[in-house]
Formats: sequence, C-alpha cells, structure tokens
Amino acid sequence: MESRGDLALYEYLYRCIRHDIAHGKVEPGQKLPSKRTLAKQLGVSLITIEAAYDQLVAEGYIRSRERCGYYACDLAPAAQIEEPRSARHRAETETSANRRREDHASNPNGPQPISQNEERLERRAEYRPSDADFTPPLNSLAPHAQNTPSDAPLLADFTHSTLATTMLPYSAWAKAVRRTLSDESAASLAEAASAAGSPELRSAIADHLRQYRGMNVSPDQVVIGAGSQTLYQLLVQLVGRTRRYAVEDPGYPLLTRMYEQQDAQVAHIGLDDSGIDIDALEASGASVAHIMPSHQFPTGIVTTAARRRELLNWAREGDRYLIEDDYDSEFRMAGRPIPSLFGIDAAERVLYLNSFAKSLGAAFRMAYLVLPPQLAQRFRKQLGFYANTVSPLDQLALARFIEQGHYDRHVNRLRTHARKTQDALVNALHEAFGDRIAFAGLNDGLHFIMQLESERGERELATAAEAAGIRIAPLSSFAGTASLSGAPTGTEPQANTASETSPARFILRSDSTSIEESPAVANALANAWT
Repeated sequence: MESRGDLALYEYLYRCIRHDIAHGKVEPGQKLPSKRTLAKQLGVSLITIEAAYDQLVAEGYIRSRERCGYYACDLAPAAQIEEPRSARHRAETETSANRRREDHASNPNGPQPISQNEERLERRAEYRPSDADFTPPLNSLAPHAQNTPSDAPLLADFTHSTLATTMLPYSAWAKAVRRTLSDESAASLAEAASAAGSPELRSAIADHLRQYRGMNVSPDQVVIGAGSQTLYQLLVQLVGRTRRYAVEDPGYPLLTRMYEQQDAQVAHIGLDDSGIDIDALEASGASVAHIMPSHQFPTGIVTTAARRRELLNWAREGDRYLIEDDYDSEFRMAGRPIPSLFGIDAAERVLYLNSFAKSLGAAFRMAYLVLPPQLAQRFRKQLGFYANTVSPLDQLALARFIEQGHYDRHVNRLRTHARKTQDALVNALHEAFGDRIAFAGLNDGLHFIMQLESERGERELATAAEAAGIRIAPLSSFAGTASLSGAPTGTEPQANTASETSPARFILRSDSTSIEESPAVANALANAWT
C-alpha cells in the first residue's frame, strides 16, 4: 500500500488486481476473495473494495455471479497487446487524471441496473451482401416523427437536450473571445485556418486527453473539424473509400448514411454483452470498424477488456483500422472513466474521435480526431491542402477556455447535474411504475435504458407518450439489418416485432429534464401507459 502515492485507495487496489489479471497472475475463471474477506485482509473499508470490484466489473476484467462471488475473465494473450508507452509514463498521466476526477469517483455506487443477461440482444448478426445496400428508414433518425401530433404541452423530450448550452458559463466564454480578439496575431488566425486546425487548440486537446484519458498524444496527431460529420468524410478520404466499413447494430443511423454517401460499403454487425460481435466482424470482410467501446449508443454496452483485446488483435491482422467513437466518456458518473482503446493500442491501428457537442452544445460544431502517427503524416501529405472548417476565432477562444480550466469546471458541473437528475428521474419512475420497470446503463453516460413490462409494442407506447407530452425513443428504432427482433440480416426491422416478444425498451437522457420536473414526467408517462 505504501507505493500507491497520490492514488485513491480504491484506484490503487483496482490497478493492482487489473495488472494481475492482465498478466496472468490471476488465472481466467479464478475466484477472487469476497469483498468482506479482502477488506479484512487489507485492513480497508468494505466501500473501498466495492469501488475497486465495481470498476473491474465495468471494464470486463472480472464478472460477478449472484451469490457465488467474483471471478477473473478470460482475456486475449497479453503478449499480443503490448503497452504503447512506458509504465512510468502511464502512471504519471493516470495519477494526474485521477486528481481531476476525485469528485467523479466519490460515489462509485449507483442504482442497481438490470443484469447483463437481461440486456442481451436476441440475435448476433451475420454479414450478407445486402448489408451494404441497406439504408435505415427516415423514422429511425427521429423515432418520434411518426407519432400522432398532440395539443399536450411538451413535458420532456428525451430525444434532445439543450442543457450544455444553457449551463455554459457565457461570461467566461465571452472573456476568452475578447482576449483572443485583442491578443492574437494575424499569423495565429492564419495557422488556425490550416487543414488540421489551430496549433493552440490541438495542443490544449492533447493536454486534456493526457490528463483526463491517460492518452499520450502529440498535437501533430490532432485534427479539428466542424462537427463529427465533417470528420467522417475526412476519415473516408484518408483511410480509403474502397474499403468496407463495419458499424454497430443497433447503432447511430447517421453513420450508415454518411459512409454510403462517400461510396463506401457498409456492414452492420450485431452486439452481444461484451460489445461488437467479433466473429461476425471477422466474417463481414470489413477492414474498418467504427465502434463506441466506452458507452455504445444506443444500448449502453461497455466493451469488455477481453473483447477490446480481441478487437486490437483483429486490427493487427492485415490493413485494418478501428475508429473509436468516444462521444460521451467525460460523462461517466461512477468510478473511473473506461480506459480508451487508443491508449492501449501498440500497433497504431486505432483512430480516436470525439466531439464538443455533448459538453458545449451542438451550436459550437467542433469535433476532433486523433490519428496514429503514420496516418497523421498521410493526412498532412494528402489532405493538407484543405482549409479548416472551424472559425479560427472559435478555435483560439476554445483553446483559452480549456487552458484556463473553464472547460473542466463546466463538464464537472454538467456531470454532477446529470447524475442528480438521473437519480431523481429513476426514483420517480420506480414510484410511478413499481416492479414493471428496470434500468440498464445507469451512471455510464448521458443516456440509459428503461425496460418496461407491457403487452403493447414500443411504437404504440411511444405514440401514447407523445400524446401525453413526452417524447421518447424506442430502442428498436435504432436497429438496422441486425435487428433487435432477430430478423434476418439484410432485411428491414419490423416496427413492433421486438416489443411484441420481449419487454419494451426506451432510451432516456439524463440531461433532458430537471429534478423538479421528474415526478410530473414519471406520473404522466405512467398514466399514458396504463
């Protein structure tokens, strides 16, 4: 224990156990000491052991068996996944990140989610040639669009949020803009217009990733763009449009459209409890996989440590790449953030993508891409002639905003608010529905899944909710060819099939309502679904 330095006790314990499992000192399937036994052996509190075990479960290093205990998971051979940087550097960056996350990790325990088995998707996808021709229906982009119009006032819109915009410290942002206008030279503005973006902002992002995500990134690897959609287009041009791109299913429908508009083939790959189906990915013929390993949208699945190693091994075979879409990692509400895939990639096959849309609001239209060194060189050589799509003034102002600590404080406030709102909403829904509902993915990010026992289909329930003034998205509306209903791959999912044979599932956003409004929203929803 003396060697833990400034680390929180639970995090030091978590790291020690993680290291032993990753390096085979704890064998796959081996039972770990019970929480009470380990707490007594180490002379620490039970809460400390629970926090460490919960983080290991979240990352997939151990699994919990009800009334049996905790067991080590089977990981891919450690020799195939080498660390991309020294252990000393990782310890330094993660220790720094830990200090910035103390408030984040102070409450590692949240409301009890439903089990992984209950969240298992009914069918794994197998690739078929028609996958590349599939286009998601328009209503999958806006699940509420087909609902019957209602005169009822809109009590809550769980498909949208303006919280980041309303909570933004505008005085601090305005000050950053004024200082940029008064202090920056014409040369700085010209540099910000270059293809990769402002050197100041790229440096600020690299420092942020190093401190918060433990990623050792050079500013030369960072590319700024006007939103994720712009970066998707650059990705295809950089990696190649003749490739087949794999996307998760269910997933973000716009991804399919974006890749197809770039004349790239698309394969829809199903999910299991561990993440994207590695066997289906291998069989698909795809050479690029666009995944959301830290908090998959919409299912909320966190890719396990074992599956991450399998994915990295897959990418190392041939000319393959993984696109890590880390869209809301800053909003994990319990424990440590899930480590990035980019941070453990020794073969330089992972491209990291993130956006400021969740934290600053969609109006800012800024996102960034972190490229492996060889792709960063290719970007400068092949695409360096482009002008950057983000205003130089906005880039330089955001760099100041980050460097002066305003961004971190803003994200901390948003995360705290979202956690309190989530807890209030979940408690209100439990009171309104009783045992008819359960939740999955609580505390993992800005959205979670509500599961309802009902004989009515998801679409019918969504229509009834809209009539009561509540806009809500069924999980099945995000299914592509590997549908939740178990329909054959390559066919369009039927609107109500999934919820006819299984509990109805809906996506709720933690930042779409307020603590005060939660009881009224829950009661209105219960009345609509009675």
